[in-house]
Amino acid sequence: MGNVLSNGFQAATSFFLEKAKYILELEDNLEALQEVARRLKAMKDDLQNQLEMEERKGLRALEEIKVWLSEVKAIQPKVTKLLEDRTSEIERLSMCGYCSSNFFLTYRYSKDVLETAEKVQSILSSKPSGEVARLGPPPGIEEIATQRTVGLEKVLEATWSRLMEKEVGILGLYGMGGIGKTTLLKQINNKLLEKKDEFEVVIFVVVSQNLQVEKIQNEIGERLGLCGQAWEKKTQNEKASSICGALTRKRFVMLLDDIWRKVDLVEEIGIPLPSPKNGSKVVFTTRSKNVCGRMGSHDLEVKQLDLLNAWELFRQKVRGNTLESDPKILELAIQICIKCRGLPLALNVIGETMACKTTVHEWQYAIDVLDTNAAKYREVEDEILKILKLSYDALENETVQQCFQYCALFPYHTIYKDLLVEYWISEGIINGGGDRERAINQCYSIIGTLISVCLLMPADTSEFVTMHDVIRQMGLWVASNFGEEEEKVIVKTGAGLQQMPEVRNWKVVRRMLLAKNKILNISGSPVCPNLTTLFLTYSWLVNISGEFFLSMPKLVLLDLSCNINLTKLPEEVTSLVSLRHLDLSLTSLKKLPVGLGKLIQLRYLSLTKVRTLKSISVISSLVNIEILLVRDTICLSLELIEDFKLLKNLKGLGVSINDVVVLERLLSIPRLASCIRYMFLEGIVAIDGPLQFETAVAGLRSIMIHRCIISDIMEHTRYGFENLVFVSLFRVSGIQDLSWLLFAPNLTFLFVRGPSPELQEIISREKVSGVPFRKLRAMHLISLKELKSIYWERLELPCLKRMLIKKCPKLKKLPFSKERAYYFGLHAHNPEWFGGLEWEDEATED
Repeated sequence: MGNVLSNGFQAATSFFLEKAKYILELEDNLEALQEVARRLKAMKDDLQNQLEMEERKGLRALEEIKVWLSEVKAIQPKVTKLLEDRTSEIERLSMCGYCSSNFFLTYRYSKDVLETAEKVQSILSSKPSGEVARLGPPPGIEEIATQRTVGLEKVLEATWSRLMEKEVGILGLYGMGGIGKTTLLKQINNKLLEKKDEFEVVIFVVVSQNLQVEKIQNEIGERLGLCGQAWEKKTQNEKASSICGALTRKRFVMLLDDIWRKVDLVEEIGIPLPSPKNGSKVVFTTRSKNVCGRMGSHDLEVKQLDLLNAWELFRQKVRGNTLESDPKILELAIQICIKCRGLPLALNVIGETMACKTTVHEWQYAIDVLDTNAAKYREVEDEILKILKLSYDALENETVQQCFQYCALFPYHTIYKDLLVEYWISEGIINGGGDRERAINQCYSIIGTLISVCLLMPADTSEFVTMHDVIRQMGLWVASNFGEEEEKVIVKTGAGLQQMPEVRNWKVVRRMLLAKNKILNISGSPVCPNLTTLFLTYSWLVNISGEFFLSMPKLVLLDLSCNINLTKLPEEVTSLVSLRHLDLSLTSLKKLPVGLGKLIQLRYLSLTKVRTLKSISVISSLVNIEILLVRDTICLSLELIEDFKLLKNLKGLGVSINDVVVLERLLSIPRLASCIRYMFLEGIVAIDGPLQFETAVAGLRSIMIHRCIISDIMEHTRYGFENLVFVSLFRVSGIQDLSWLLFAPNLTFLFVRGPSPELQEIISREKVSGVPFRKLRAMHLISLKELKSIYWERLELPCLKRMLIKKCPKLKKLPFSKERAYYFGLHAHNPEWFGGLEWEDEATED
């Protein structure tokens, strides 16, 4: 028993002494821990400073350095805590350090101190030596700094949604310069940070107008970690191969900013084509929709900001209290904002320019300058016009550039395409090698080109185009030799002029537009040796002196239309030996100059709606006339037809006819029938049989049939009305249907107004088969009390934007759904009639 107790006591003593050793050495161990902790912190700080310097050089920390720093980071909190508890633990010791008031707590603390000191020493000893960083692979996605934007959120959302569609591999974002395409592309880059797990690498590259393939390859190569001495020695093809090999193994997104022509992604750059299988994407920006087509991409147009967002952006740029300082300044600021028409570039630059303008006079002057010569503001010239001019510079040739400059002459939003074509041909910008049909086709091709590069924009209807105000200012700036020759092109449309403008040097003036003013009288004889174009339309003209025209030897185009008080044209107008285009429509001329035949260059003459004219027989002497418009002026007679036959170069004709014999005679002459563009039939009586269009009237674009008695219209060639876009019928009796419209595949506007007591169907199932109205945009059916049917089955009517049906009580079924009927507002005009309709799609009714 004694031995057992003795052995137990010895074991307990041994255990106690072993634990007491930690306590006895606590103070020494604390000193040691403090020392190694100090050395560890110093070593870590030195290493981090060195690493920061290397990273600023583009190098990346070695993994072993990252591991060592993580070990330091992990142990430092424990070291700090142990040293913070030092004082309280020492105080717990008693009996000169050999006994503790709480032995086991002190033991655990003392052991932790020793073990931690040993661990810190181990970390110190394991610090890697040598280099701490080296060139490594770049990150998969790099965030790009962007400014705060206004109004791009919905565009970004729509673009992102489209990009994430599986079948979309290449997406082209197109729009005019300064619209925000680059900003949008940067936002897409940053949004892809959310897709790190889906895409291994995202690369943003600026392409620019001057395409430098090697520069693009080098930027891509750097992002892929391919660059080095070996890379520098590679040819363009070898670099393309290396890029292709690297990207083929990754799921990538390539963002290419500012593309001006087709880029062969694979052959030129080395970018593999995206597909649903590889899941990669390519997004690019361009000013040309045509580039999207040639790149084989899905396309998305980046449009102008709406007015609310445009105002918010403009207001932010003006800043301060300027806008609130004076109600008049606020009003003028809104006007300036509207002139920017939602173009972010213009809103930014002009807003910043106006930020320091604090008086009404300064703001009013700004509006005047922006209307006439925006380049007077250096910021506008440098930061807007020169940027937009890149699109002008990229046009394929000088002819297209001249056509663009001509479009810039018209300050109001819509430009009629057909008239624009006539201007270009008359001015000699387009000649088609003497072939008018070819010239017309070339003009429409150029219009399409200008639309595709966003220098023109489609209007609400296909017959018109429009130009952004800021683009127009760029065009006028270019036309004035970049502001050096301000009077070369004078545009004072709607300027409130009451007399001809003061011009310092008439000799430099080439084109002058003075439309929509109140210039009652024009006198004087300015010497204008270079004037080619003069518009005086809608100017309230009453009198023009003959001497005014005496010194204009190069005048090619004279437009005096829409001056209803102009009753006389001076004989001196016949001295305009170069005149090719003369528009006298909607005037009140009582006679034409006797010597009009002297204008042997005249190709275009419009006398539309000059109802005061009693005779136009003088036109028989216009041997080179190509376009002659006398619709709604005087009615065609058999004698006039004989005069028309003398016009061997005639290509286009607009006429009014009130005699069926005259109509039949005109249609019996194929050359004249094919020239008809605009026809107005009034008071025609054809009760013995239908009107027979036996000869081709393929050139006919508009026909109005008013107050006529006609049993039917027959067209004997399948495409006899292929260019007909406008049809108007008013008080036409005798006709039961309009089935002949089926042979007008391009019909855009159809207006039928009664009373037409016999009209029961628009298209008769018994007479024709086929689908009509594929391009119809507007249809009005009014006061047709016997009308029962438009068409016998459902029609898609893909282009229809406007439909009006009033006072057609027997029309009980429409060839489209109830939903579309609500869209057109048909329910509002006659709710009782609307409620009784039967629907092609009964499910829609429910």
